[in-house]
Parts: sequence; C-alpha cells; structure tokens
Amino acid sequence: MKEAVEQSYAMQAASEQEMKLPASYRAPESIDAWRHRRMLALVDPLCRALPDSTWMTVGDGRYGSDAAYLQARGVRVRATSLTDEKLQQAHAMGHIADFAAENAERISSADGSFDFVLCKEAYHHFPRPPIALYEMLRVCRIGAVLIEPIDNPRLLDGFKSLVKRILRGNVDQQFEPSGNFIYRPSVREMRKLMLAFGGELLAWRGINDFYHARLINHRHAPGSLPTLATQAGIAVQDALCGLRLLGYGLACVVIFKAGAPEPVRAALRAAGFAVEVLPRNPYLAH
Repeated sequence: MKEAVEQSYAMQAASEQEMKLPASYRAPESIDAWRHRRMLALVDPLCRALPDSTWMTVGDGRYGSDAAYLQARGVRVRATSLTDEKLQQAHAMGHIADFAAENAERISSADGSFDFVLCKEAYHHFPRPPIALYEMLRVCRIGAVLIEPIDNPRLLDGFKSLVKRILRGNVDQQFEPSGNFIYRPSVREMRKLMLAFGGELLAWRGINDFYHARLINHRHAPGSLPTLATQAGIAVQDALCGLRLLGYGLACVVIFKAGAPEPVRAALRAAGFAVEVLPRNPYLAH
C-alpha cells in the first residue's frame, strides 16, 4: 500500500513538471477553454451568493487555472497542488495571487482556514480519495466542492464507454499509469459520508462534457463545425440523461458541513442544483 501511494505521488509530481500551459491562459477562445469554463461555472452561484468567501483549490496543477477562474469572480483564493513550480509560473504571469504546494491527504492549513475548498477533476486521480476529502472538510468552514466524473450507471453507459474507447483509443478506464484506481464518486456515496460525519446539507448537479482531441484546439465560434460537433455531443448525452437511459458524465457536488442560509440554497436551486437536507442523527446532541 505504502509503495503504491509513493509511486502515485512520484508520477503525479513528474506529470506536473511536464504540464503545458492550459488553454484558459494560452487560448481562452478555444473549445478546450470553453469546456473548462463551463464546468467551473457551476461554482458561480456560490461566488455570487457569498462574494466575501475565501477559497482553496486542491489538485490545481494546471498552473492554478481553477484558482484563476475563482479569482476572476472576485473571491479570495489560494491555489494548491502537489508541487508548486507551475503555480509559481502562473503567479509570475499574474494569473493567481496566492499559492502553495500541498498534499491533498496532508493539508498544512489549520482547521477552518477557508470557507470553501474546490477540487475539480483531481479527486478521481488521488491514491486515497476519501482521506483527501476529509482533509478538505477539515480545512473548510462552509463546505467542499467537487467537480468530478461521477459513478451513476444507466442502461447505455456501457455503450458510452465503447464510444470513448473508439474515439480516444484503447485506454483502460479503471486504472491509470500511476497505478491509481480511477475513483469516480457517486452522489449516494457522498450522502453516506456526510451522514457518517454529521453533515447537514448536500447539493449537486449533473453535467455532461464532450472531448475529442481533434476539436478542442479550434476556436469556439457559434456555427463552426468543431463547435457544433462538441455541442451536439453534449446535447445527445443530455437528452439520454433526461430519458434516464444514461448517467451524467460529471457532477458538481457541494458538501456543506452545516446548513446553508436560504439565499445560498435558493441560488443553487435556481442554477439547477438538487438541494437535500439530510436527517440528523437522533443519538447525538446538536
């Protein structure tokens, strides 16, 4: 177990050293940049409802691009990843204001140091994701936000996996070269974890994405063939999800440590989130 975790850390650190500048910095009008903005826009209701909130990102090794998005929305944010070389470069370029090297399983910050912690498309790469989640919840005051591939199987999910193999090549969809199991959480799993530690509120919204290497570097322009192809790929998935034949590819899950004010809940509902108040443990004093 220890050797596998150390191997994962070593390979992740090496991959961060080879990481290229993300599209959000070098090509903000590209389809790839649009795809990531579309995912990150799921946190906009929280930024608008709580404009003075403080945030930390974890697994933000793409030059702190998640933190840069939050910073542009007016909130204070610290970008963190396993190594900080690329974060230093992003800081020097003016994209992020605050950064640090952090292991998501052993975050150095004190309890309740930030209002929110955001983890986008990194949780499923961690060697021991639940440990990282508890660390995120420890250092936040209000809640942890995950934007991640989700485990929500439906009738046509096997067909979707086959299409991915055809479009992307014959890749293993359960394990990655670092040795990690690709850990896709489920809303049901998050609900159970919250009930275990006494959480009170859960909000989530599913979203679909469409990735093809030949399309992502084209300019996102209404009416262009690459844009239409990308949007069509998303629209087909959305339609099948609406018929309950396909599970959403990703979800934004907001895990509140305690209840949230009604304006925050209303903002999330207006943005299409399901907001669920969890039952309280009758054997614990509140």
